[in-house]
Amino acid sequence: MEDLEKELGPLIENFQNLVKDAKAKKLDSLREDEDLKKEFNKLSQHVIEPVMRKFESYLESKDVTSSVHIQSEIVAGKNPSIEFSLHLKLTHESTYPNIKFSLSGEKISVQEDRLMTKGQVRQDMTPEFYDKEQITQEFIKESLIRLIKSCFDKDWQ
Repeated sequence: MEDLEKELGPLIENFQNLVKDAKAKKLDSLREDEDLKKEFNKLSQHVIEPVMRKFESYLESKDVTSSVHIQSEIVAGKNPSIEFSLHLKLTHESTYPNIKFSLSGEKISVQEDRLMTKGQVRQDMTPEFYDKEQITQEFIKESLIRLIKSCFDKDWQ
């Protein structure tokens, strides 16, 4: 038994330490992910959503339908997000113009899909990534104004 301990003991102990370290790292990573999710949800609730709701109310007063969709949990592999959509569609293939803010690691991903007019080919805009400090109410306001202008400020002739 002593010779087995001498030959195998250090290997087994080393392996067990590696497994223990991996579990600890995974727990730390899960805690960090949970903290990031909480920060994003707080940012959504206190900064992003109030501005989106203000725009939603304004547009409603102009008989333009829009909506705010909040996903606060990770669902089907999709990160927490908040999305503002205008319920305008000109072609069957198009999607509602929208802007979506979502958690992407330690950054905030901003993805915008604009209104397509007849004959336009859908071109998804690539997401842009920002530090959470950059996502201010003014930033949200400017982003929503740009999205809305892209829908209404067209040559409709």
